[in-house]
Formats: sequence, C-alpha cells, structure tokens
Amino acid sequence: MTRRFLALGVGLLVLAGCAKIENQTRSQASAPEVGVTGRAYAGEDVAKSAAPEEAAKTPALPRKIIYTADVNLICESLSDTGAKVEAKVKEFGGYVSGRQMDGASGVNRTASWTVRVPAEKFEAFLAALPGMGELQSATTSSQDVSEEFYDATARLKNKRIEEERLVQLLKSATGRLTEILTVEKEISRVREEIERIEGRLRYLSSQADLSTVTLHVSEVRGYIPPRPPGLGTEVGRSFTSSVDALGAVLKGFLLLLVALLPWLTLAGGAVVGILYALKNLGGKKEK
Repeated sequence: MTRRFLALGVGLLVLAGCAKIENQTRSQASAPEVGVTGRAYAGEDVAKSAAPEEAAKTPALPRKIIYTADVNLICESLSDTGAKVEAKVKEFGGYVSGRQMDGASGVNRTASWTVRVPAEKFEAFLAALPGMGELQSATTSSQDVSEEFYDATARLKNKRIEEERLVQLLKSATGRLTEILTVEKEISRVREEIERIEGRLRYLSSQADLSTVTLHVSEVRGYIPPRPPGLGTEVGRSFTSSVDALGAVLKGFLLLLVALLPWLTLAGGAVVGILYALKNLGGKKEK
C-alpha cells in the first residue's frame, strides 16, 4: 500500500511540474514583445497593442551578445609589439588567455595572442590595436544569445522547484528501500539537468561579458608602409604604361605579319605566274 502511495506521489509531482511549466509558457506567450523567453529585452519597443501600465511592468532584460574579432598586423619588432599588446590588454582590464610565437631572434617571426576584454571596451580595444603596427585586416562578428540565456534561466528555476519537491517527498517517505531508491533516482536525474543548465549559463555569461580578440602579428625587418605616389612616380608609371602599350601593338603587328607570310608568298607567286603568262602571250601575237 505504501509503495502505491509513493508511486502515486511521484507521478503527481511530475505532472504538477509539467503543468507549472506549461502555465508559465502560456503566460509568457501572452506578454508583449517577447521571444521564446517571454521577456522584453532592453532597447526594444513594447507592442503598440499593450497597455501603458502593462508595458511599465515588463522588466527590460539586458541582451547577451558574444563579440569576437580576428586582427592581423605587421610590425618591425615583434618583441616591442608583444610588450605593447600585454600592456594594452591590462590597460583595458582584460587578460591574455593564450599566446604563441614562431621563429627565432634575428629573423622574421610571427606571433598570435588570444585576448579577453570586457564587452563594453571591445570597440575601444580594437581601435587601439593599429597603433601597435600596420593593420592588414580585421574581422568582427557578434552572436546574440539572449533568447537561449533567458530560456535556460527559466528552465533552471523550474528544475530547482522540481528538485525541492522531490526532496520533500523523500523526507516524508516511509516505504521500503526500493521505493526510496526510486525517488533518489529522480532527484539524481533532476540534479544532473540542473548542473548542465548551470554550466551552459556560466559559459554564455563568460562569453558575453568578456569579448574574444585573436591578434596575429607578423614581423618584417625594414618594412616600409605603403605611401601615396608622388608626381614623379605617376609620370614614370604613365610613360611605362605607354611603352608597354606600344610594345603590345608592335608585337601584335609582327604576329599578324608572320601569320600572313605564307599567304603573301602564295599570292606573290600567283601574280608572277600571271605576269609571265601575259608576257609570253604578247610575244606570240607580235610574231
């Protein structure tokens, strides 16, 4: 009898948890300007159909956006640039999560840094990088994970409620060992889900709070940055282009002449033959 009571209690608990999640989902779906999370994000307008007092009650949640960047620089001294990078990262309140250097001193070397900086200083940090060398390329990207973050937060809350009810049921259970083990198994399953959700939330928060910048630097000895051409350079380039064009025309004419030479030879032979025949015909008439 006790076993049936305990099994019935577990079943009712699971059904109650499912009903609670379903009710929360429905109530969230009816709220203004919501995504899957049922919350309005900062910077978004409230739906026009919503009443002003309802809009005022809707909390504005901060967006969770992951920013990343990949930057390539050229410098003359990798040692000096490396020191500047380390100092600049500290200045912006970040840290270097990884570094790699290839090559030996005295030859051209390459290095890369993986840097984590606060998201609010991401743009400013990127703007400061060209001062450490000549910027060759820069690629930035962003990923909005707000919906996933707040959905996971809601699921975590529901799972904790479910865990608390299972613990209360276990405390009040007076059945046999097999019945107690059944409840403990459910508690273990719920706790595993809670830990998985908590881990995902920690990862999303870390990635959104600290942006990732991957910096690649190449050392070039005696490197001279490109400059706008002067008047003398432009004149020289114009003359060179004109000579190149003339050479191309002469080359084309020569190739055309070579191609026509067999036909010209054949035509010349035919003309000579015709003239010779006409000459012989005129001599016979005179006789």
